[in-house]
Amino acid sequence: MPKPSDIPAHKPVSPARRRFLRTAVVGALALGGTALYAGEAEPGHLEVVEKDVKLLGWPVSAAGLKIGQLSDLHCQSERSVVRAKRAVALLLEQKPDIVFLTGDFVSSSSHYVPACMEAIAPITSVPRGVFAVLGNHDWGGRHSGQRPAYVTRELERIGISVLRNRSVEMPGTPGVWLVGLDTCSMAAQDPETALWHVPEKAIKLLLVHEPDFADEALPGFALQFSGHSHGGQIRLPGLPPLHCPSYGQHYPEGLQQATHHLVYTTRGIGMIGPQMRFCCPPEVTVLTLYPA
Repeated sequence: MPKPSDIPAHKPVSPARRRFLRTAVVGALALGGTALYAGEAEPGHLEVVEKDVKLLGWPVSAAGLKIGQLSDLHCQSERSVVRAKRAVALLLEQKPDIVFLTGDFVSSSSHYVPACMEAIAPITSVPRGVFAVLGNHDWGGRHSGQRPAYVTRELERIGISVLRNRSVEMPGTPGVWLVGLDTCSMAAQDPETALWHVPEKAIKLLLVHEPDFADEALPGFALQFSGHSHGGQIRLPGLPPLHCPSYGQHYPEGLQQATHHLVYTTRGIGMIGPQMRFCCPPEVTVLTLYPA
């Protein structure tokens, strides 16, 4: 049996090590809390963003026209469908005159297309109608040729006009045209076809999923409505987005001046990749247009 003197004495934890352990525990708790917030809380904090925009040549008779915009619903779960329903209800509370939907209704599967349509159907009650373009996820990849037709058919079934390389005159506003392009990510955009019958002097509002199309657009548009970037989705406070997808890097959020026209990019409603948002809440957009 060892003598008491032979038993190693217990070494007390040094103050430095104690500080390190305390810091590590606090850091782990903070990281876990941040992840919980980003995954569970912020994705549900729908923010209404209202902005007045002045456009050269905008008709005095249409001063104060309210345009609602929703984008990137990414319906891919029951939770995302519920969030889409809340976004629609919140937008309707703002009483827009017309609504633009700028793509990515679903994500990786067509399974949630019917549920997405049910979620957004109430928005067709707005006075001047709802107009939509498709996003890259609505295509489901280059070899999923049936998805765009399916999403288009379902949107039109509930009363939404889908502008696939096509233009229409805005209801109730003569001389203002809505120009819709298919997704640039699939190289499906065809502005020449979309514009072929639009009067040269018309005021043109462009709907296209990807904001960076503005860099290649010809002159003549007044304002572009886009989504796609999610505003970066996960950001650090006070800093620009850490990462945005192709065609969503130059104009990732808000109202910006491109080479020839203004671009408004909404942060959208849903998510892709990590199902998290941090310092980048989902956005319900209302732009009110006035003559410059």
